Amino acid sequence: MAFAFLLLIIFQGISGWNDGGNLLGLVEHIGTRWKITFLLLLMGIVIGPFVLGARVADTIGNNIIQLHAGDVSILNAALVATLATLVLSWVIRVPTSTSLALVGGLIGTAGSRLGLQAIHFQGLWMTILSIILSVTLGFLAGELLYKLERKIRHSLESKWEVWWRPLSYLLSFLQGLAYGANDAEKAVGLAATLLVIGRISPHFHITLMLVVSSTIIWVIGAVLGGGRIAQTIGHAFYELKPKHVASIQTTAVFVVIGAALLGGPVSTTQTIDSALIGVGHDLRHHHLNRAKVIKLYVAWAFTFPVAVLFGMLIALFIH
Repeated sequence: MAFAFLLLIIFQGISGWNDGGNLLGLVEHIGTRWKITFLLLLMGIVIGPFVLGARVADTIGNNIIQLHAGDVSILNAALVATLATLVLSWVIRVPTSTSLALVGGLIGTAGSRLGLQAIHFQGLWMTILSIILSVTLGFLAGELLYKLERKIRHSLESKWEVWWRPLSYLLSFLQGLAYGANDAEKAVGLAATLLVIGRISPHFHITLMLVVSSTIIWVIGAVLGGGRIAQTIGHAFYELKPKHVASIQTTAVFVVIGAALLGGPVSTTQTIDSALIGVGHDLRHHHLNRAKVIKLYVAWAFTFPVAVLFGMLIALFIH
């Protein structure tokens, strides 16, 4: 049990490092007071599961694999496979998705150790579909919303600056709310499941302590490593400016919150990056670094099967 919780802590810290870097990257390029924006973001992350529900935590904990059918070593192997996938991506310097790595690790481990009957294919397909749709909608909505934003900005002219600051604060809070109700619930859902497996809790339940503890670990990861990723996100595909951020944040808010309400685990990072690319596409093709875009999508495509393979190998090794 202790080892499983340690792995969960490491996973959530890495999520803060990776996902936090993307969120902070947008915050740093808004052009408002950084500390206020960051506090609003954190506030949204903490209360997200309680405002929008914990459907994503339930999906990860109960509706992808039947963790209750095995002992805690199943979850240990899945988390080790997830972490191995993330480490490999860093070694070869390609971007990745913690969500795809986690789901792949769970599927590979459970399928190898418990058989295909331990996999809830309905929940798996819903998860994969949610991730694909979040990437697709992120790109399309990012491009369309930026077109709309430009028209509004031109029509308001000087008044835009008056509305921009409170709007940016609101969007940062809502983005935190979206992250807290989706990405942040993945570690929380596994922790709640672990408590049931270890018979510490009689039933699957998301508590305030789990959410707050998870958020603290996420913040530590974001502070330790997120800054470097935040700096990268502003120049990854083109030069990100404050006027681009509203469309990207709005896209992430609607797509990720919508998925959270339906219980579909998605990646806020993938949604943000796809919206970034959508905005860049509207800026004209020469603004967009196509080589980096292709590299990003190829990395996402390979993350899931690599994590499944790691899960199978680690499960066989442990067995």
